[in-house]
Amino acid sequence: MGIDIKNNTFFLISLGAFLGALFRWQIDEIFIVNLIGCFLLGFFNSLNILKRYKLTLCVGLCGSMTTFSSWMSHLYKLLNQGLYKLFLLNSLSIVLMGVLSIALGHIFAKRLNA
Repeated sequence: MGIDIKNNTFFLISLGAFLGALFRWQIDEIFIVNLIGCFLLGFFNSLNILKRYKLTLCVGLCGSMTTFSSWMSHLYKLLNQGLYKLFLLNSLSIVLMGVLSIALGHIFAKRLNA
């Protein structure tokens, strides 16, 4: 009873995630690692490769390395579809919600430690 590793999606995504986490750990600059992740996601999504390898590279590697690349990919699709208002709304709302979430987490932690 052997496991076919090449066709095991969970294993392939996990392998990519492991490598992405190691890559993120080596690069301590969030801005740089996010830009690299965006570049890689765009690159891997453009390759004509099997879906399981795209999952390994895009979901596993890029997803583990950064979620920023997935967000940028979504915004890029909105722009390509000419959905400029939705692009602007999405861009502003996620940034504002992200900052708000950080602020709320900070406030919660301070009260918990008080």
